[in-house]
Amino acid sequence: MKIKGRFITLSTVLSVHSLYILYYYFRDAAVDIFDLLGYPLFGTLAYWAGLQYDRAVYYSDKDVLTNLYNRRFLIKAFEKAKSLASRMNSSLFLLVIDCDNFKQINDREGHLKGDRVLAAIGEVLVASTRGSDLVARWGGDEFVVVGHHKDGSGLQSILARLENELAEVSKQMSVSINVSIGSALYPRDGGDLYDLMKVADANMYASKRSRK
Repeated sequence: MKIKGRFITLSTVLSVHSLYILYYYFRDAAVDIFDLLGYPLFGTLAYWAGLQYDRAVYYSDKDVLTNLYNRRFLIKAFEKAKSLASRMNSSLFLLVIDCDNFKQINDREGHLKGDRVLAAIGEVLVASTRGSDLVARWGGDEFVVVGHHKDGSGLQSILARLENELAEVSKQMSVSINVSIGSALYPRDGGDLYDLMKVADANMYASKRSRK
């Protein structure tokens, strides 16, 4: 969680209070002890107000269930990642991950277990990707990962880690978790997020059909 709100509110409130004290010091050649005691009081109130702002901003970008980034944040962040990739003359990969049997899990195990499965998939995605990669819940049981693409072997290693980690989670939760993954590359497969999503979706459904 960023500290922008707390920094701004603290610096603004304490600066205004300091100007207030200086004004009366130059006017009366004295400082009231109660004015000095105002620093911890106003500082505490300013910190609390800034914290509420920082929390609101943080949760507006997060999916409550999985604690991953949400669709809104991913759309904004992708434009920044795309601009950086264009300046560096590099490419991005996009993965679409869909839980094949999520409806059956909900029907057989209940929605609480289904929520736990979604949260577990989110944890696996974060653990299996790089810290610089964007991992988001797109909606329902669909997730998206965006990262800088170096070579095919690097992408394959991510997919292999995902498969291994999900198999381990399936054992731990005593429920079979099957996912289909589709990929796309920027700029090869499209110039914006939605073009890439279409390609990755098509590849994901092709993977799903091949396994059936």
